Amino acid sequence: MYEFAKFLLKRYYKLRFKITVIGKDRVPATGPVMLCSNHIADYDPPLVGLALDRQLSFFAKSELFELPVIGKVFPKLNAIPVSRGKSDRAALKTSINALKEERCLLIFPEGHRNKGDVTKLQDLQEGASFIAAKSKAPIVPVIIKGEYNRKKGVTIVFGKPIDTKEFLAAGNSRKDLTRKLEEKLNNLLFSE
Repeated sequence: MYEFAKFLLKRYYKLRFKITVIGKDRVPATGPVMLCSNHIADYDPPLVGLALDRQLSFFAKSELFELPVIGKVFPKLNAIPVSRGKSDRAALKTSINALKEERCLLIFPEGHRNKGDVTKLQDLQEGASFIAAKSKAPIVPVIIKGEYNRKKGVTIVFGKPIDTKEFLAAGNSRKDLTRKLEEKLNNLLFSE
């Protein structure tokens, strides 16, 4: 189901948007990895998935799983339901298990779509750092910038991975990991 949906979405995105992908070779081809991205539009999760050869697991708000059609399809697309606005232990456990199964997990650490100035990051929540610390998976920072249209277009940039295991072994805390991720995302956001 995942590959079929990817095939259809790839055609739709190519017809509708001008898309540039930079640094996809920075995402490990195998093994556990967390992709931590800013979130500027509803189109973001599929865009990240289409940019890579690997299948992704990703968080989706739990309300979507209650919808008649989407609720049946999302689990087959590797979506993990998450209750927003509170600590969702089941979602955290599922995501850590996905990484232990050497999957690729997409997270938007801002917590929700940026409805304001998309040229600036919102404050990052610490869920991504918690999951990374528990799983020891590397984090690849991802920035999406531009506009979803044919004229200006959207660019997705994959940054250099953060070695979570090494970073934490050096005495850094989860809060330090969140700050490091924020720094890397900002560097990508403001690079040309």
